[in-house]
Amino acid sequence: MSARVRHWPRPINVWRYVGATTSQAFSKRGEVRVSTPTIAVIIPTFNRGELVTSAVESALNQRFSNYEIIVVDDGSTDNTRDVLSRFAGAIRYIYQQNRGVSAARNIGIRAANSEWVAFLDSDDEWDANYLATQIDAVNGDARLSMQTTNCSFIGREGVRDNYFAFNGSAAAFGNHARIVIRHPFRFIVEHGPWQVGSTIIRRDAIYRAGLFDERFRLSEDIHLMARVAMHGDFAMLRPELVRVFRRDEQTKSLTEQAKDDPILARQMNDLMYHDLEKLKGLRKRDRQSLRRVMSANQRAIGNLLDAKGNVRSAREYYRRACFTWPSAASIGRYALFTMSTAGKNEPRLV
Repeated sequence: MSARVRHWPRPINVWRYVGATTSQAFSKRGEVRVSTPTIAVIIPTFNRGELVTSAVESALNQRFSNYEIIVVDDGSTDNTRDVLSRFAGAIRYIYQQNRGVSAARNIGIRAANSEWVAFLDSDDEWDANYLATQIDAVNGDARLSMQTTNCSFIGREGVRDNYFAFNGSAAAFGNHARIVIRHPFRFIVEHGPWQVGSTIIRRDAIYRAGLFDERFRLSEDIHLMARVAMHGDFAMLRPELVRVFRRDEQTKSLTEQAKDDPILARQMNDLMYHDLEKLKGLRKRDRQSLRRVMSANQRAIGNLLDAKGNVRSAREYYRRACFTWPSAASIGRYALFTMSTAGKNEPRLV
């Protein structure tokens, strides 16, 4: 494995309730609330009035109680405000003009008053033990900057898949229920994408990393997590405690947007990787891993452009892949493509 893994020395009781430890008050639901929350739950939403209530309910039904819920409405024009009004007193509702999910999350982060921050997309849901499991596992580990759990992808026909299998990180667990990774930048980059909706992050680490970059409307999650990885350890929990739904809806998820335009999504990744190269404190092995991933992404862009018949642009991305990281795969692909397309008509670069 390319990153150093520290296995947790004790088994985790993932169902143990973590009670409030500071001055307490009771919500209208009779649950214990505390004056200074341990964790803030930030739910950005845009035109999802028919779905956001399920996400909010899953947050309100947590068995852990020391938290606050902040819903940031990113300029919805449907009935989102009306359907959320029934949660008055249980959530904080913030409205902003439409600026994208990264800006909405940043508004929530700035409004939070907690040690940890959790994110929940407005079309997804948490298991009732999600926050208790997360906070139970991070207690006593001051070196952690973030921790993520596995999650279930639930497709339109109810077919389930788990995220750690999808991004290739499942093999890191071995027989362990929880692992902690030191110097996790390489691991984050090599196993992207990640689900920020199944991740809790220390609020001060988010500020040190610079919040979500509002230039990115895709790849914003791995961009933040890679920067946060420069400020502490990264832990992973095996249980699938988040349900990520893929539905037919008017407001498409970021994943669906990426599927609709895979070339644009890959090009956004390319910009994101170049931006990460500018980080101060990257070690030599971090840069090497980043460039290998960047090269593979550029090669993938070349493949997509080739499939569309855009010979010149495909060749350019294959060339970039060679210069970014001169692997045998990149060099071979560039050479074979150049020889096989010699003399073909070449549309203008995109």
